[in-house]
Amino acid sequence: MLGYVIAIPITILVLTLHHELSTRERAWPGGIFPAIYFIVFGYLLITKDLDINSSRDIFFYILGFGVFVGIWIDGRNSLKRKIKKELDKMKSYDMK
Repeated sequence: MLGYVIAIPITILVLTLHHELSTRERAWPGGIFPAIYFIVFGYLLITKDLDINSSRDIFFYILGFGVFVGIWIDGRNSLKRKIKKELDKMKSYDMK
């Protein structure tokens, strides 16, 4: 029970930080978390330190990676929309 009390706020903090890094002008800060996730779980799979009992376990590891990549892509798209909105606003002022 205590593990969940600690894990949930840490998960929320990591995902929030990842989203913030993904919406920066440069793309690489948002790619840090997916890269770390991929490297850590790849290492654990290679060294057989990761206990995999079924394909369901593999599915959840892939799902975690997918969540990180999805947040990164969403952050990049959010930044593009924000920049486009600002440019449209500037163009409308230029037309006047």
